[in-house]
Amino acid sequence: MPRGRPLRIVVATPTERRIIDTLSKILPAAAASYEQCLTDLGGPTRRSYRGVAHEMREALRETLDYLAPDSEVMAETGFTLEKGTTRPTQRQKALHILTKRRLSREAMRAPELAVSMVDELGAAITRSTYRRGSISAHGAGSSQEVRQLKMYVDAVLAELLEIHAPESRAPSAAG
Repeated sequence: MPRGRPLRIVVATPTERRIIDTLSKILPAAAASYEQCLTDLGGPTRRSYRGVAHEMREALRETLDYLAPDSEVMAETGFTLEKGTTRPTQRQKALHILTKRRLSREAMRAPELAVSMVDELGAAITRSTYRRGSISAHGAGSSQEVRQLKMYVDAVLAELLEIHAPESRAPSAAG
């Protein structure tokens, strides 16, 4: 074990534990990113939360890329790129995964909204970091923003990974 501060053992909620366990089976790097976020959020007050936000967004991006490869999403009948993009957006990937499960449009709305919120809130955290200039000036506000971001990431990952399904299973590419 490296010298320095001892590692803080984070007690994950049942949902967080199932997210970590499921990601560990299919995307170990994404599981490590997610678990690092839990450790960082459970540790002492941080001067910056930008890295935590990035790790969360990266865990979600890797999951979406695994479950909905660009080529598969773009091959869907009727698919069109959103204006100003050259590849499917995270929202389009999430919708692709949920559509493959044959969920009703109504059942897809909450995860779709959560993915949009992750994109918007993550970008807002990054913008506010740059605007504020001084890292020490945004400790408390960023903590609240990152915890809000985590709530959305948890909701999306739980849905995409089907962790609340009666028979939990590690999803394969495109569900």
